[in-house]
Amino acid sequence: MNVDYLIIGGGISGRLLQLELMDRGHTAIVYDKWNNNQSTHVAAGLVNPVVGKYFTVGWRSDQYFPSLASYYLGLETKLKARFFSSKPMKRIIANAGEQNRWLSKAHLEKYSSFCSFSHEDIVGLNTSFGVLNIYLAGEMDTKSFLYACNKSLPTEPALFDYSILDSNQKKYQNFSYDKIVFCEGYEAINNPFFNDYLKIIPTKGEIIEIRANGIPTDSIYLGPVFIQSLDNDLWRVGSTYEQNQTSLEPTLMMKEELESRLKKLITVPYELVNHYCGIRPASPDRKPVLGVHPQINSMYIVNGMGSKAVSMAPLLVQEMADYMEQGIPLPLEVDLKRFC
Repeated sequence: MNVDYLIIGGGISGRLLQLELMDRGHTAIVYDKWNNNQSTHVAAGLVNPVVGKYFTVGWRSDQYFPSLASYYLGLETKLKARFFSSKPMKRIIANAGEQNRWLSKAHLEKYSSFCSFSHEDIVGLNTSFGVLNIYLAGEMDTKSFLYACNKSLPTEPALFDYSILDSNQKKYQNFSYDKIVFCEGYEAINNPFFNDYLKIIPTKGEIIEIRANGIPTDSIYLGPVFIQSLDNDLWRVGSTYEQNQTSLEPTLMMKEELESRLKKLITVPYELVNHYCGIRPASPDRKPVLGVHPQINSMYIVNGMGSKAVSMAPLLVQEMADYMEQGIPLPLEVDLKRFC
């Protein structure tokens, strides 16, 4: 079978790249074995343009965020599924020091499109030092998105075997391809073609689910942890961050850390109902990695978006398609060449 693109990995980046290429009239098949521990399957899927303890407006936020809702609405129509919601996000200011950090930046013009400060009482939460209301925020049900893609898009449900890829003849099993793109997430640590050029850092994140009554469910809340409403008074709480960890087993230590942080944010009792983890990829400079193999001009990589894939991937896969199809240079900040 001849295809224009063979895409290895069916997470958010791989599927959005497939959709972009198919929209441009190309044949593209994803090689992916469904795995419930895949980081995308357990990810919170949050969209947040203001990040970190220093209230940083994320890199290229003015390009990533304004059109996200309409982009995913279009995909919902195409895939006949519901998986994305625009939703208010409230960053709960933790203490006087954090409040002062915000006040020192509040006058900057770059924040006006993304957030505003208010004093408000929110049932079940400690909001003594105020709330940062974040605009253009939302959430993706990543598992529903992947299920819809798996159901509707060309997929080969199997593990990929590097040893039988013939990159000279551009063949893999019964497929002949024009270009092959690796979108493997943290599993790129096992990729023999790119390991000499890029060291992906596997980063483990653990999440708990709790049942708690009374907290308003119309917003996503950020503080020492994020809390995200699910169904029937269930909340997802996360996340931890451990580099160079590849165990898919959640740990007691991280559970206790999450609960300790949670108790600083909420003021209502809760019941712990679940605990799980996923592993996401990070690059050495914590920016995405896109580009062509230095020696094999039919081989490409898309990686390193981690927890920001829902926000970054829509634009980056368009830029990647432009690069592969028209030779339009990638932004230097994401080009694989920076590591070669």
